[in-house]
Amino acid sequence: MRLRKKPWADQLVASNRDIGLNLDDVDSLPTFNCLEIGSGCGLFLINMAKKNPTSNFLGVEVAYNAFSLAIKKYVNTEDKPSNLHFINAPFEKIYPYIEKESLDYIFLNFSDPWPKKRHNKRRLTYPTNLELYYSLLKKGGKVLFKTDNDVLYEDSKEYFKEFSKFEYIFIDDYKVEENLFDEITEYESKFRSKGQSIHRIEGVKR
Repeated sequence: MRLRKKPWADQLVASNRDIGLNLDDVDSLPTFNCLEIGSGCGLFLINMAKKNPTSNFLGVEVAYNAFSLAIKKYVNTEDKPSNLHFINAPFEKIYPYIEKESLDYIFLNFSDPWPKKRHNKRRLTYPTNLELYYSLLKKGGKVLFKTDNDVLYEDSKEYFKEFSKFEYIFIDDYKVEENLFDEITEYESKFRSKGQSIHRIEGVKR
């Protein structure tokens, strides 16, 4: 669903440049060891940062409207975590500036399924992207993927098998309460309220 630009967005983002970064900041990124690609409206990362104060989080979001909503959500959060930043930019523009083998976690939450076959290479779980994540993760680091989309899940299972450098676990019906290092996203809350199954892939760098 495409979000409409909010009339307050530009001013809010400009007033919170310490938290909301953009392409001008790629060569001076803050220290982080946990990365969410496609951080959306920010609920997941804000709650993760609050509950895990010894880790540092960066949320990458290409859609300006979702990014601005994340900044607003952060501004309105009580006990704002200081270990969190968002950046409005495509991941491919940020990737060259991230130190190799520096990350403990990469989160992919409810990514665009790109259902048309000619667009499949844009999927965040496609093998060429898994190669990028592998280069950024420390040994033992994890890429964690969640989706409600059955087709994307089944195809992603094949992508992980094809790439083969991760040890992987496939969870067909994932329960977030069974994992202490996880939080529910905005989309996930909506899907779960409808009784929809959530799928999970956990990949660990060998």
